[in-house]
Amino acid sequence: MIKSLSSLIFVIVFCTTISSCKTEVNDSKYSFYHWKTNFNLTEQDKTHIQDGQSNILYMRFFDVDFNTKENKPLPIATVQFSKDFEVVVDTIVPVVFIKNEVFKHITLEESKSLSKPVSQKIKRLFKSYFEPQKMLTKIQIDCDWSQNTKMKYFAFLESLATYFDNIELSTTLRLHQVKYREKTGVPPVDKVVLMAYNVGDILNIEETNSIINNNVTNQYLQRLSEYPLPYDVALPVFEWAILYRREKPVAILNNYSLKTFRENFRPTQTLNMYKAHQDCYISSNFIYKDDVVRVETVSKNDLKKLSELIKTASKKPYSTIFYHIGSPVLSNFTNHDLKT
Repeated sequence: MIKSLSSLIFVIVFCTTISSCKTEVNDSKYSFYHWKTNFNLTEQDKTHIQDGQSNILYMRFFDVDFNTKENKPLPIATVQFSKDFEVVVDTIVPVVFIKNEVFKHITLEESKSLSKPVSQKIKRLFKSYFEPQKMLTKIQIDCDWSQNTKMKYFAFLESLATYFDNIELSTTLRLHQVKYREKTGVPPVDKVVLMAYNVGDILNIEETNSIINNNVTNQYLQRLSEYPLPYDVALPVFEWAILYRREKPVAILNNYSLKTFRENFRPTQTLNMYKAHQDCYISSNFIYKDDVVRVETVSKNDLKKLSELIKTASKKPYSTIFYHIGSPVLSNFTNHDLKT
């Protein structure tokens, strides 16, 4: 699996009112994920966050991957803070991404033990950069657990909760874990966040858009209203380019200049597919002549339809978290767009 694939999410806050037996939106607050390794908000980022009016920022603190040389899980990609960084929200929610591969390599007891170093690193980072001005009240773990790893992952979550007092613990939830919850299980947490994106097959060069596909998403929402835990919803506002070589995915290009892209690629007959006409570098990736990229983004119309699908399927109030702040795609959306 490509390392970049696991990156990833995350909702218009609305409440349920009884009027003609229909769910209505009556709260338009929203929040964001911060998923970059460097935390240094631009003035535009601060405006987007403040416009959301939720006063919450979900910040990825670090990832956990299985180190084959050390033969144990280790933290990677820890967030770095600029010298004079500014936080414009009341609540910072640390998010830790743990690759599902971790739980494939460790035992049940090792899964429980993993919670201690993870909790220690969360506390250390939070204390270093946010206390005493901020209080640690919420924590989120991001992991696409499977039927085979659910027992270990759930044991990790239960153990993690014991290291914190008065903390709301949440975990991310994929669409297949909603539809097939008897197989994948319901996690022992206070709340889940439904990641309503990355639903396509990114490995398939024939895929049209792996970020958002409302036809696919709709097939997994029938049981959302009966999910036994409170949930929020993560919606996508980002883009990327998938690099293919000999029809196999080799990288995700997250940071690319349109100027550089246009100089080195030519459109193909397939929509949003481009072929390199010369060797070049993009996002620290060496591109060979004849490599192909598929550019994927989120349009205003597709995002609106996705939001409507979820509102229709849900009979509970939920909050919206957009993935992610700092994305160039955000410039395509007004505050009114995100609220509605």
